[in-house]
Amino acid sequence: MNKKIKILFFLIPLLSFSQDILEGIDLSKLNKIEDYIDIEIENKKIAGAEFLLVRNEAVVSHIAVGFSNLKTKEKLIKNSIYFIQSMTKPIISVAIMQLYERGLISLDENIEKYIPEISKLEVSKNVNEGIKGSTNLKNDIITIAQLLNHTSGISHGLGNSLLDKEVGDLIYGNEFSTKGITDYKLHSDLESRINALLKSPLVSQPGSIWYYGSGADLLALIIERVTKKSIPDYLKENIFDPLKMNDTGYNIPKNKLKRLVKLHKYDEQNNFILSVNQPPNKGNTLYGGTHGLFSTPFDYLKFCQMILNDGILKGNRILKSETVELIKQNSVNDLFYSGSQGFGYGFAIEYTGKGLNKTTQKGILYWGGYFNTRFFIDTENNIISIWMTQKLPNLSVNGYHKVMKKYVYESLIN
Repeated sequence: MNKKIKILFFLIPLLSFSQDILEGIDLSKLNKIEDYIDIEIENKKIAGAEFLLVRNEAVVSHIAVGFSNLKTKEKLIKNSIYFIQSMTKPIISVAIMQLYERGLISLDENIEKYIPEISKLEVSKNVNEGIKGSTNLKNDIITIAQLLNHTSGISHGLGNSLLDKEVGDLIYGNEFSTKGITDYKLHSDLESRINALLKSPLVSQPGSIWYYGSGADLLALIIERVTKKSIPDYLKENIFDPLKMNDTGYNIPKNKLKRLVKLHKYDEQNNFILSVNQPPNKGNTLYGGTHGLFSTPFDYLKFCQMILNDGILKGNRILKSETVELIKQNSVNDLFYSGSQGFGYGFAIEYTGKGLNKTTQKGILYWGGYFNTRFFIDTENNIISIWMTQKLPNLSVNGYHKVMKKYVYESLIN
């Protein structure tokens, strides 16, 4: 006879159980994800991976398989520390929404109020002409909402055009375009990187298209200028400490470095190796919004659980419930992967129900990081799933998130 055993994720870790079903999840089917990870390691496609699944605030599965360092053969342990790259963006988005609900900013206001340097930006006529190509004047303002949902027209330096390549070189360094890894020391602070970014015109008129941009860096600068606090201080006081995200930050204390997972990549001979270049884990002074944070599966779980709980976790309210509802609403119509996809304020949204209605339906919130970290929050089925590894290249289109979702939903009973 099957039993349900609820395990509060913030109190005790997952133990071994003989039950086949836990929180409506068929464990015999879910266990296939560990077999998949084993095969990926055997085929030298990843060094290791960590997977965490929670339903109804109960840990259903938590595994760590493989190595944190292929060169030393150091085993990957549960709740290791990962460079989460763009999974920084949702955290910065929540921070900016805190300022919104406190009345310190407005989502539809001109960001020139906080970043006057942006007033001279024009719009590229042809992105393949690069940043020095001909331009048009902006026909509208850039708003905070557009920074949140990637409709501002600001590039991230990740596209295939000449303009994108040149932006990537300006804000991340030549290492980014030639080797696929950022020169994180190119700029010493956030203002320096944004000043470099503002040398490029927009890729489109504000609000006209969805284009993955570095707006979260501008959001971070707005937070600093409005609150008069550094990003690490603001996040610690308003998000990390209340949620007890004690392993999340821009630098890693010396006593936690043993838990750091190393980045791996393919060399020129297509061998999967420990990368020579590693993200610096100490001395970082550029506190970005697009990326920059280190975190763990359990820390990020607390952040996701707060969103799923409509802004509160263990009595600590981070956002009002109505603010979380605003975050979860599609704000870009059909600009983001028309059909079953939408984009809210800091999170992508996937809709799975019949009779698609992006304005009223609940959806699956998700995002990921450049080194193949990923999470999703299923607000209808009360599920949070997190995948962590450290690998280049980025597989955001056909990556591990699809594998994770496949096994999670194949195992879902009710």
